[in-house]
Amino acid sequence: MPAEVLMNIVSLLFASYFILPRVCGSPVHAQQGKHVAEDLYTKRTPQTAGAAGVAGASIHPRLEIRQLEQNADQWNVYLLGLIRFQQMNQTDPLSYYQIAGIHGRPFIKWDGVQQANGGSGGYCTHDSNLFPPWHRPYLALFEEILYINCRQAVAEFPAGSLKDQYTNALSTLRMPYWDWAMVPPAGQDVMPSSLQRPTIQVIMPNGTNTISNPLYSYRFHPLVYNDLHDNSEPQFSVWPGTVRDPSTQQANAASRNDLVANQMDQIRANLQSRLYHIFTMETDYFDMSSDASIDDSLEAVHDTVHTTVGSGGHMSQVPYAAFDPIFWLHHAMIDRCFAIWQSLYPNSYVEPMAQNYATFTIPAGSVEDVSSPLTPFHMNENGDFWTSNLVRSTDTFGYTYPEIQNGNDTAALIAAINTLYGPSASQQKRQHVSGLYGRSDREARDRLSTAEPSRVYPRTIAGAPSYSSGREYITNIKAQKFCKDGSFSIFVFLGDNPTTSPASWSSDPSFVGLNGIFSATTVGRSGNDIRANGAIPLTAALEAKLASGELGSLNEEVVGPYLKDQLRWRVRSMENTEIPIDQIPGLQVSVLWSEVRPASSQYDFPQKIGEYHVLTTATSGRPGGFQHGDQL
Repeated sequence: MPAEVLMNIVSLLFASYFILPRVCGSPVHAQQGKHVAEDLYTKRTPQTAGAAGVAGASIHPRLEIRQLEQNADQWNVYLLGLIRFQQMNQTDPLSYYQIAGIHGRPFIKWDGVQQANGGSGGYCTHDSNLFPPWHRPYLALFEEILYINCRQAVAEFPAGSLKDQYTNALSTLRMPYWDWAMVPPAGQDVMPSSLQRPTIQVIMPNGTNTISNPLYSYRFHPLVYNDLHDNSEPQFSVWPGTVRDPSTQQANAASRNDLVANQMDQIRANLQSRLYHIFTMETDYFDMSSDASIDDSLEAVHDTVHTTVGSGGHMSQVPYAAFDPIFWLHHAMIDRCFAIWQSLYPNSYVEPMAQNYATFTIPAGSVEDVSSPLTPFHMNENGDFWTSNLVRSTDTFGYTYPEIQNGNDTAALIAAINTLYGPSASQQKRQHVSGLYGRSDREARDRLSTAEPSRVYPRTIAGAPSYSSGREYITNIKAQKFCKDGSFSIFVFLGDNPTTSPASWSSDPSFVGLNGIFSATTVGRSGNDIRANGAIPLTAALEAKLASGELGSLNEEVVGPYLKDQLRWRVRSMENTEIPIDQIPGLQVSVLWSEVRPASSQYDFPQKIGEYHVLTTATSGRPGGFQHGDQL
């Protein structure tokens, strides 16, 4: 490495005492060799970062973000480390900017891993059998560099009891996850307030300070036009920081987190029902893992959170999503769900699959399996890559999750899942307010607290079903992934057509759920016929109709005609406008049903009996609906 590179010290920009001594390689667009990141205790290169997990072989749980926040010392250390991480020079290969850029833009090589012949886009594997395992070393890389920054932040405190507290807190710290499917604590949004506040308080060596919240947005420094420019989406090259549900397409866009939080409140129950279905009914890895499956999947649920949180901002477009700090909390949740599913069904894992579209290193059509390299993540200095087989256990990277940290106690795990996501977890009422779109966070909250009764209406949230009638019903949704300029969402309603504007569809009384199609404007456009699948469970909503007397039974001969009259679907863009159904090539909405044996206790899961059947009477003869003679 040239001597002048070894002498290059990258200064963090947050405060004068936040100095991170690092040895940095050449600029991001230049040819890169081996780069060393030096902290106060250890050295890491891109090839070894994440290789052993955090703090060696010690295994500690990643906690839900609200649980982590209750530990004041760990919370403070986490925020200080995240601040430092985000302020690293963007030319450093271990900076927040470049690690986020692995997922999508700026579509350049990382750690010397070259673009494949026929490769395109970023390294991330979507619509793929590698979707869950690929993200595991990606998170481990992020977690270790975050941990190093946390440790450096603690080292800046003077010797004394406070530094001792933070050192102790650091010893078991892991990155948190955000559980967007559980019933939130009383009086709280599904989306924690810590993710919505523009500023936050932290304790630094010079005392308590109010700072820009690193969980709210990542600020580019600098914003590199060529890295983030797309002719079809020029806003990403002018927004100075990540935004959620942006107020405009201009540089002065503001995040409307209040609107995002309201939508997450509206769709939470459906996310709960989808997770419960995946944990209880899907016993095959292929069905569970990828939106290439006709059943629901972790990827399809993941897509829905992306499109809802982003709502036209960074999280809703594949090439830009990882720059938003909420991406890492969301993907830690997906990894947690993957780990839980693995504990439930340990004998099913990655099988060979032809890739539907290209990544930076994987050409479209190539067959990837459990031994395929998860590029660009090296596992050692010899240049070997992690594989799905090598990342099968979270223990490899020194972390676990609360529900699985006690080993192979399957009964306890089933009880935990039933408690968090089963039918007994959904007995609550929440209030929803429409008409707040376009207002600031503060003004929206003021309106929420003073809203007139005519604009606030109670609505019973139907989460996971009981299956007491011995039936399960699912709306299966299929659409071409790259048929529009970016992502879009399909909404499902039971009852009258929604009378609200598209921006407020999720608060309409007839709303049941939505499925997001997480896409991009340019990546993979050569594969416009690629279809993504998702599902919106109907069983809980139908059980509520049965309880109210609107339905006589849940037998298919009764439900079929009812759904033909009452089931409706609409499509919404990320700009909150309705897209006509005939403008969504390949859209197919079908209703699947199966017999189900209900769970016998809290330590038991419901069980699907036999295969799914298509309830053609529910959708035939309608635009976008499954017709007689169609294939799923």
